[in-house]
Amino acid sequence: MIKLFIYSLIAITLALVLTVFLDLPNDPGYLLIAWGNYTFETSLFALSVFVIVFSVLLRLLYLLLQWLNPWHLIRYGRNYNKMRKSKRRSNSLEGLLYFSRGNWQSSFNLLKKGLKDKDASVVNHLACAYAAYEMQQKQMWVQCLDTAEIDYPAAKSTINFLRAQLLFKAGQLEQCLAVLEQLRSSSINDNILMGMLKKVYIKLEDWEQLRAMLPALEKNKKLDPQEIEQIRKRLFMEQLYSLVSPRLGSGDRLLQEGQSKHPQHDSKTLLDTLQKLWKKAPANYKDDAKIVGHYLGLLRQVGADAEAAELIENYSLKHWQDEFALLYSELKLTDSAKHLKKAEAWLSQRADNASLLLSLGRLSLKAELWGKAREYFEASIKISPDPVSFAELQRLLRNLADTKAVEELSHTYAQHIEASLPLLPMPSKLLSND
Repeated sequence: MIKLFIYSLIAITLALVLTVFLDLPNDPGYLLIAWGNYTFETSLFALSVFVIVFSVLLRLLYLLLQWLNPWHLIRYGRNYNKMRKSKRRSNSLEGLLYFSRGNWQSSFNLLKKGLKDKDASVVNHLACAYAAYEMQQKQMWVQCLDTAEIDYPAAKSTINFLRAQLLFKAGQLEQCLAVLEQLRSSSINDNILMGMLKKVYIKLEDWEQLRAMLPALEKNKKLDPQEIEQIRKRLFMEQLYSLVSPRLGSGDRLLQEGQSKHPQHDSKTLLDTLQKLWKKAPANYKDDAKIVGHYLGLLRQVGADAEAAELIENYSLKHWQDEFALLYSELKLTDSAKHLKKAEAWLSQRADNASLLLSLGRLSLKAELWGKAREYFEASIKISPDPVSFAELQRLLRNLADTKAVEELSHTYAQHIEASLPLLPMPSKLLSND
């Protein structure tokens, strides 16, 4: 419109100039056009005005048609759609940025808006689901994954793997296992899937399934060999445990002690079966303190204290564990003096071991060597003033009717305990200041 105004102003100015300089009012000029039987005649001034007006009208018509052109409306609509898509892409990008920073609520809201875009990818759904999980909104993340599975069937395995991970994190192990086993049927050699299945079986303590999957885990080069070895050891320990307590689960009860619940006539069979399986164990298993400790606990359950003592004696020739030395003194053995002598042989290399001295004191009590027991308890306390050593010595002195020694020991123990307490104001000090 501004251009039209300028053109009109120029045309009027030119018309005025021509009128003045050409003296058009006095001599407007004459124009005659003949074509066949038709003639057209007019003054030059009128023709000039007509041309100018006609040009202006054409320009106005052109501008009007340009403004009403439907192509511009289509192009405007396309630009508007591009702007909306750009905004949605911006929502997705910003949502992922919030996701990387752990701002789950903002990330979920922006990613949810980005899902409305037809160009949204499965990543939006997966990120949305994880953000909803972090907000502890189970219904939301389940809905996000269900929608993604419908909209992106080609990514079904990836979607369900994330579903399994979130179920595992939420502690819903049975549902997680169902999803993983369904995935395994279509991707048997998936390394990540195998690792996830391993974790679930361990959590569920499903050792039979884990044992069945062990060959596949061993072929999996991407899994840590040390972890595979730990699984083998755990399966061996569970196999040992299942012989003694087949009706019980495992877990934290690997080191249970006490008498076996099996009938007496089954003890010999159980012991034979245990020993056969133990003999087949790899040599490094018999050097592993955890496995040996587990086996010792099972031997005690079936009442095989003599076999447990022999195992501790053989193990101590190459390795040393303080807890095994203490366990040695707790076993129910017939010849206490003999076992005391064997244990005293360990002193040649461990004369300053408080646990061994405590164990020797207990073995001396079993052999009814009261003086030697007292010496060992006192030596143990001197090296490491442990409450158990104090208690053993105090019990012995009390039964020896040595009242004075009991009182001195109680005073020594009280001083030892007091020395470990923080310095705090005491009533006696406050009264002395007054």
